[in-house]
Amino acid sequence: MNAGIEGRVAIVGGSSSGLGFAVAENLAAHGARVLVVSRSAERVSAAVDAIRERGAGAAEGCVADLREPEAPRRVVKTACEVFGQPEIVVANGGGPPGMPAVNATAGDLTSACELLLLPVQRLAELTLPAMRSAGWGRFVAITSVAVRQPQPGLVLSNALRAAVTGYLKSVADEVAIDGVTINTVCPGYTATDRLGVLAGNVAERQGTTVDEVYASWAAMAPIGRLLRPEEVAAAVAFLCSDGASGITGVALPVDGGFSRGLL
Repeated sequence: MNAGIEGRVAIVGGSSSGLGFAVAENLAAHGARVLVVSRSAERVSAAVDAIRERGAGAAEGCVADLREPEAPRRVVKTACEVFGQPEIVVANGGGPPGMPAVNATAGDLTSACELLLLPVQRLAELTLPAMRSAGWGRFVAITSVAVRQPQPGLVLSNALRAAVTGYLKSVADEVAIDGVTINTVCPGYTATDRLGVLAGNVAERQGTTVDEVYASWAAMAPIGRLLRPEEVAAAVAFLCSDGASGITGVALPVDGGFSRGLL
């Protein structure tokens, strides 16, 4: 695919591992100049080195916890200093802890908001004006299949990822006329370290094994397996491409058919 993003400046959140790393690597492979963002200096450095060693394009790193109110501003400033004004933003980060809905407190919801929703809003506020002025921009948030089909025991993710989707759908309507597209990608169960943590929690609650949990999740999707990070990354890269210029305000499931709704 000729994505048409060669030389474009991209920020990818939570990109030292898992889905975020796969996205950063894919964008760099298409010629984008990628800022790898994560909380761990060691993991950021390793991710940047890995992208460079694979000949996948330009990459630099920024250590930041996007839950901190000023962190998004520092990330955008770093991108401007090392590459130039961000033209692509992929908002991605870890998920909140799992718990039954009846156990969720106001504090839990506030923490989930600070993790999932507020970083997206802050990144949008900081980057969209320049994109609109330039007449081109791509903003993609990685959410979850829970947006389309809420998952048991994941009330915080169910609630806040839906909030992210609603917020970005509203913003997408307002900036489309300026050549800026905003979309979300809703991955199904994907083989990452984060999924291993969730599987361990479920296995402990149910008195089973992690492998059995994985098998049950794989069986719920028509493809009969877990997603691979690179499959999700390919969808994100497409939405960032010139070829996706007519797609905006969409919540795209990349879930192997897991969600059964028609729309």
